Amino acid sequence: MRIAWGITGAGHYLRDSYEVLRQLVEKKYKIDVFFSEAGKTVAKMYGVLKKIQDLQEKNKEYITSIFYDSGQSPGYIVSARFNLNKYQALIISPVTSNSIAKMNIGIADTLITNIFSQMIKGSGKILLVPCDLVCGDIETEIPNGEKIMIKVDQFNCQNALNLRKFPNVSLFEHPKEIVQKLIEFENADV
Repeated sequence: MRIAWGITGAGHYLRDSYEVLRQLVEKKYKIDVFFSEAGKTVAKMYGVLKKIQDLQEKNKEYITSIFYDSGQSPGYIVSARFNLNKYQALIISPVTSNSIAKMNIGIADTLITNIFSQMIKGSGKILLVPCDLVCGDIETEIPNGEKIMIKVDQFNCQNALNLRKFPNVSLFEHPKEIVQKLIEFENADV
């Protein structure tokens, strides 16, 4: 199974997302990684950008490409891969409320929102881990590793839930849930 993995500018679940990405590489999934501009910045702050680059360096057979928002526009040429069914699944983890809002109304002005839009058109599976899927007080991790409490409001929570209106979109509360869903997809294809 060929996978595209998108990363937006959220710190929430970013380190957990990296761990799942690493596990999938260990399981020999072929993955291309896509960063929004904010995703690249935040991944650098959390020390995850270097980890992904190092993971690619050691596993070029499985992480074949890393794409960044910068250098893609105008037109996000790399997005054509999604119309051409180069990927069976698109994982975006973590997904910010900003990206969620754009996806809901069809704005495709970043690399991540553009590949989401193109994957909808290409009919592939989309697995999302929105930061604001669960309403109320949640614990999150800041760049230094400290845990803090933040509040997810009803509006952003509902925006995340609204993404289920799109075909082939699955929402997850935590990145670790993705692995089981990929296994289900593979078993369904057999």
